[in-house]
Amino acid sequence: MLAIIASMGLVVVSPLALPALDGGGEDWQRIADIAQAYGAVSALLSALAVVGVAASLVLQAREAKAARVQTTRVLHIELTKMAMEKPEFLDCWGGPDSTRTVLLRRQHMYINLVVSHWEMSFEVGEITEQWLAAAADEIFAGEIGRSFWARSRQARLSTAASRRSRRLHEIIDARYQASLGTPPRTEPALADHGIPGVVPPRAGGPE
Repeated sequence: MLAIIASMGLVVVSPLALPALDGGGEDWQRIADIAQAYGAVSALLSALAVVGVAASLVLQAREAKAARVQTTRVLHIELTKMAMEKPEFLDCWGGPDSTRTVLLRRQHMYINLVVSHWEMSFEVGEITEQWLAAAADEIFAGEIGRSFWARSRQARLSTAASRRSRRLHEIIDARYQASLGTPPRTEPALADHGIPGVVPPRAGGPE
């Protein structure tokens, strides 16, 4: 922007400087020849203006896409929260699931929201690959995170739509594979805290 403003300023004041370039004389032919040299500056300004407009359109398109994605994510979060809060809606997400308790299904849905948040943040450059790897290590330190990724990894890896999204899922899957080399953290089983529809996990684990 500074270069464009400076060039425009030079073009504006150049007619006043032409006599001085001629040594104070009135050789208008020579002045005309000098003036023709400013055609290159005019062409440069036009090119810079086109580049500026193109860059602005690209940024606006990216912002509009990010806004649409954000709106879709917010709606997805609201629908997921409804299913997490009301067990009768859980069966609307794929039907009854005898392999998981209601509590475990809620926990998987919560982790799915976390991963979706990572995806959005990674797409816009708010988190780094190192941060993502460290966060994935924390999730996969427990059995619930591992069981979630074991169930959803194929779907997420195969449906990643952008290069950044594919890279994110590759990093998460690599950290999941690395976590399998160590036993998960052993934590006390969660009991039913009065939440309707929650069945305490079996002693052998959440699944």
